[in-house]
Amino acid sequence: MIWTARQADAGTVARLRANPEDIGAFISGMDVDPDLLDAPADVHNPAIPFDLDTQWQAIHHLLTGSAGAADGPLSIIVGKFEKIGRDQGFGPAWLIPAEAIALADAALSQLDDDDLRERYDANAMVKDNVYTAATLAEEGEGAIDFIIDDIDRLRSFLSEGANRGLAALAMIN
Repeated sequence: MIWTARQADAGTVARLRANPEDIGAFISGMDVDPDLLDAPADVHNPAIPFDLDTQWQAIHHLLTGSAGAADGPLSIIVGKFEKIGRDQGFGPAWLIPAEAIALADAALSQLDDDDLRERYDANAMVKDNVYTAATLAEEGEGAIDFIIDDIDRLRSFLSEGANRGLAALAMIN
């Protein structure tokens, strides 16, 4: 299971609501120039898809203390969002509103790496049946470095979206 999202402006969101059969292809980036997908970047390029691979739920748990949707702005990976379109493998895609992107960006900017290290509890993740938690627990304390790298990418994704007033469409497949 891989969590993937792609940022979208209001016009793109309206187009995808009207044509929900196109959502999976949009989020996957099937319309993106392949050279753009391989281009390295220090900041997220909103034109391309963003994924947290299989560790998406571990990151969500670290941010919220929950395996599922939670209250608060950090419940951005798994949240209480509008579902759109057909099943993409593990349910339909969902719309993360621009306001939620901005709130998550502000909340995540308040947490530094030390805060994240303090929150990290692989055993709690295993207890809560978080996807890939057993692997993270086997890795030991070094696994947090891997997660923090992905959170840094998430910071960039949220920051770019917030700065541009973009929503995002996300799915698990």
